[in-house]
Amino acid sequence: MAATDLFWAAAAPVIALALRDPGLLDPADFPQKIPATYLYVLVAILCAIPALLAFRVSDGLNHLVSVQDALSVCGAVALAVASSSVILFIFTRLDGVPRSTPLIYGLAFAGGLMVDRAVATLIHQKAWREQRRSAETAAAPYNPRRLIIIGADRFASLTIKLLDHQRPRTFQVIAAVDTRPTFIGRSICGVKIVGLLQDLESVLEEYAVHGVDIDEIWLSDEATGIPDEVIEAATDYCDRRGMKFIKISQALNLSPSDRAPAQRSNDGALPSIKVGEYFKFKRAIDIFVSIILLIALLPLTLIAAYLALLDVGAPVIFWQQRVGRNGSKFLLYKFRTYPAPFDKNGDRITDSQRLSKIGRMMRAARLDEIPQLLNVLVGDMSLIGPRPLLPQDQPADPRIRLLVRPGITGWAQLNGGRTVTAREKDALDVWYILHASFWLDLKIAANTLLIAFTGEKMNHSAVAQALRWREENLASDPAFVGADAKADRL
Repeated sequence: MAATDLFWAAAAPVIALALRDPGLLDPADFPQKIPATYLYVLVAILCAIPALLAFRVSDGLNHLVSVQDALSVCGAVALAVASSSVILFIFTRLDGVPRSTPLIYGLAFAGGLMVDRAVATLIHQKAWREQRRSAETAAAPYNPRRLIIIGADRFASLTIKLLDHQRPRTFQVIAAVDTRPTFIGRSICGVKIVGLLQDLESVLEEYAVHGVDIDEIWLSDEATGIPDEVIEAATDYCDRRGMKFIKISQALNLSPSDRAPAQRSNDGALPSIKVGEYFKFKRAIDIFVSIILLIALLPLTLIAAYLALLDVGAPVIFWQQRVGRNGSKFLLYKFRTYPAPFDKNGDRITDSQRLSKIGRMMRAARLDEIPQLLNVLVGDMSLIGPRPLLPQDQPADPRIRLLVRPGITGWAQLNGGRTVTAREKDALDVWYILHASFWLDLKIAANTLLIAFTGEKMNHSAVAQALRWREENLASDPAFVGADAKADRL
């Protein structure tokens, strides 16, 4: 952890109490009797440190703070305030601590962390400007390529900033043009908007009169709505003048990959079977239940996060890209149960050696799955459904399983989990999707709790039923002809 972040973790609760009422810091009979306010400070510090580690607040460079860094700070502060308040309320009902203290504590904590980063930014910018002036004074003469940017938008702004920070500079943005007359005469990142795109030819000739030759014209990718004939006229003129006319994404090699996407099996034929009406309102159930579970499981979540921190260290959250509904990819979150796959000497450690007793207990009790409630809340997953798979683990034809959101638990996990084959698991998932109901989900949820205590068991009857149903109902579907044969070959 950064020393400054640790300082604010310790100072923020003290500052909050002092702002609320300086008398709250009176030691009274300490150490014979610990005042309630001193206990609040201790619990707040103990909760703040894991929160900062969980959100990896200290991983960022303070002088290069971004929006994501600010969100991480807010998340860590919210977790620290909520966890400390819940713990103290459970054991002391916050007796002796004014109810407004947690709010003041959160504002002081977040404000301190952000002020620290703002000061670091100002100091760095001053040092960078001095270093830049020294470098430009000592640098040998150079001839950067001069360019004009088309578009006054965010993408063009970031491009100008990027080129301004390049050392040694190979490009110099001379001016910008735009399609909006009201923008003429204004500046974007210090670069003046000198005219309209339609006037590009006269702008270039004006610069030529003054001995400033333009080498390239860059078109912002966000400059939309420009008539094709205007672009063609500008391109033709640049070709005649020997200037390059190119999009910014192409100039910076940011163009999308030209690699063709993987072809769907069976010529992309769509399955003739549709999901039931239950899935139309299943999303509302997921949102309601996940909010309740996130609140009810907050103490258990804090315990699981603390166990992960003790067992494998920071960060406590593990993420992995999985395939979800309609083939969209999302990040699935879990509490970490595995440390790094290499020891201090760089030798690889097997999975069985990496999994400690704490990690094995967390996985058996499904505590590592708690963060997936956030995946449910944002719409990437459902509480119950086929488990999300890695792209390389998808079945031979995944189109039915990708018709619905993947779940935290499901019919396949209830009837075998890791003990069934890939083909049997796919059959169980397909059977669930086409037979899903509120009562079936209740059955899966109730039995999932039992599995946490009894372990996974193979249900041969359910597996046979799913395989038989798939054979009877999908074998004649043109979209799936040959899919099982392909799965067997894989």
